Amino acid sequence: MMFHISEASVADTSTHTAIRFLPEHRAFTLTGQAFSYIFAVDLDDVVLRHLHWGARLGDDDVSLLIYDAPRRIGSNTWSRPRAHTEELVAHGGLRFDECALKVEFSDGVRGLELAYADHEISGNELAVRLCDRHYPLDVVLRYRVYPGALERWMEVVNTGDDAIVLDRSASASWAPPWLATPMATWLPGMYAAETQVTRAPLGVGRLVLESRRGVPGHAAHPWMAVDGGADEEHGEVWSVAVAWSGSWKIVAEHAFDGAVHLTAGRNDFDLRQPLRPGESVVLPATVGVYSDGGYGELTRRWHTHERQHVVPRPRHARPVLYNGWEASFFTVAHDQQTALAKRAADLGAEMFFIDDGWFLRRFDETAGLGDWTADPDKLPGGLAALADEVHARGMAFGVWVEPEAVNPDSDLFRAHPDWIYQWPTRARSLARNTHLLDLGRPAVRSWMFEALDALLRSADIDALKWDINRPMSESGTAGSEPAAIGHVRGLYEVIDRLRAAHPHVMIESCASGGGRADLGMLARTEWAWPSDNTDALERLAIQEGYGFVHSPHTMMCWVTDSPSYLGKRAAPLRFRFHVAMCGILGIGGDLTGWSDEEMAEAAGYVKRYKEIRETVQFGQLYRLASPRRGEFSSLSYVASDGSQVVLFAFAQTVRYCVQTRLVRLRGLQPDAVYENVDTGGRFSAAYLVGHGLRVSLVGDYASELVVLRTVSPT
Repeated sequence: MMFHISEASVADTSTHTAIRFLPEHRAFTLTGQAFSYIFAVDLDDVVLRHLHWGARLGDDDVSLLIYDAPRRIGSNTWSRPRAHTEELVAHGGLRFDECALKVEFSDGVRGLELAYADHEISGNELAVRLCDRHYPLDVVLRYRVYPGALERWMEVVNTGDDAIVLDRSASASWAPPWLATPMATWLPGMYAAETQVTRAPLGVGRLVLESRRGVPGHAAHPWMAVDGGADEEHGEVWSVAVAWSGSWKIVAEHAFDGAVHLTAGRNDFDLRQPLRPGESVVLPATVGVYSDGGYGELTRRWHTHERQHVVPRPRHARPVLYNGWEASFFTVAHDQQTALAKRAADLGAEMFFIDDGWFLRRFDETAGLGDWTADPDKLPGGLAALADEVHARGMAFGVWVEPEAVNPDSDLFRAHPDWIYQWPTRARSLARNTHLLDLGRPAVRSWMFEALDALLRSADIDALKWDINRPMSESGTAGSEPAAIGHVRGLYEVIDRLRAAHPHVMIESCASGGGRADLGMLARTEWAWPSDNTDALERLAIQEGYGFVHSPHTMMCWVTDSPSYLGKRAAPLRFRFHVAMCGILGIGGDLTGWSDEEMAEAAGYVKRYKEIRETVQFGQLYRLASPRRGEFSSLSYVASDGSQVVLFAFAQTVRYCVQTRLVRLRGLQPDAVYENVDTGGRFSAAYLVGHGLRVSLVGDYASELVVLRTVSPT
């Protein structure tokens, strides 16, 4: 059975792109809907000079850019050329700034001298080939232009007869214009506190964001933005993300004179990649998004790009989901799950997930991973019988898996102890009582696909929750590819094969919460689990950070029991539902313990969510008051056709003197009139923007949801 999800209205602006080569200037202009990116071949030494990334410029401006660069030499201690003036910063000569590419040739030389050779333009893609002046090495810079984003990566090709070694191989160098007082914004965090929006002056020197864990991790999200003083509504912002589901690194380097450049790609920590004669390596994509309307517009451009060009099934609304993890943990039983399914269906859930604990010997985290066979004592009829009962109640059926990990106490490990990452003279590192399977091995990839394919064929399964709960360790090099690289490529291969073999199956990405919600993974999964922390108050900050980059239709949000599982905080059902309704609404409480009154109240929230779902998941997001600024926060969503506005307001605690708030809306049609669907009150757009909508909030953990519909113009 496949839950039918409606097709949302997502505007397609794919025609607003252009790539041109201007032979009179030997310059390349890459133009999106609201940005230009320009670089040129230097006439003197045929290297590539970066000229502009920002607001749209015309062809007539290119000559001015070429001759506008300052000619002063500066101190002999400076790098030459300066990093922000180069399209690719490669190690060699007097370059001491952060470089993107560093190699070692067979004779020990570690410097590069790359010169322009040729280029090719094909649709919205550009490839520029550089060749080393002495050694048989090609570097191909690749660009893909979208209406609101530029994708960049490179390919390194060993065309000679001797092996070389890649010591550093980031995907791209990015340079915004000169900034007088540069600021940086990024999304650091930790387990259960992911994606915490952080903004600080970009001091002179280097700001390094990275993961060394083999997954993107919780400590920082693979994204960074810089600006010269922007706020939510005003100013220019330049941002870069790494589309890679392994170890990554973004470095922002700020020189004392105001020059800034970013280097982004896979992490070079503990990574030296041999490249044998004739071999090549294609590096992960990085994505740059520019905004001239502050961070709010930056977010909306990221969301539009992700919806149109990244996530599978981009035009389909995501289902209201129930997951029984916090209701059962490892004590899974058929009758228990069917009782939860009945209650979930009564609420209006559209998909039911059985989480960890359904397979053989899985009574805790110490055994069973790797043996993807249902435990007959827990599920006498297997997954098929449970799936049939779930489908009979009108819901789709999903199953949790963690296929990259294996418990030592499992049939798989006993049969193939050599399949894990390990060093023969070192102790094996357990994390959550698991080892990590070596996806660089063809046999492991084949087993994983076959095991999951058999699982999906064993029952009528509509979705998988794909989890990973440990970092990579004891990884080496298999052949010419480091394990840290081979694992991610192997992961992509298995998921891509599964999606081709089972095109109806949806996939959720999870990594101990939000540890793998990067663009590389989101290109292969319908949504991500941003955090194991389901405490509604703490979720406000987590969801704000996640939504800085990612569309709400990729953000799974659960309503769970009170007090919450991790935070032990009690909060009203209304508050918990309203927070979860800001993304994909999910429910994860033990519904068998909910009273009739709670069930009726919850069913009402589910019904209301379905009325606003398309606007929340695919509309334009406006952050009206941030949870970082105080106890009150608010955000709104405007439907893509302008027909509906959804406003949420939250307060941790409300003092008597501020029990109402005026919330000024944004993104409205200037001449429209809006009607509150619950009260019938009508307001002009000018009133809602210029004066504000009065929202009532009373008590602790207070929340309000207001839905407006456009009544004129029709």
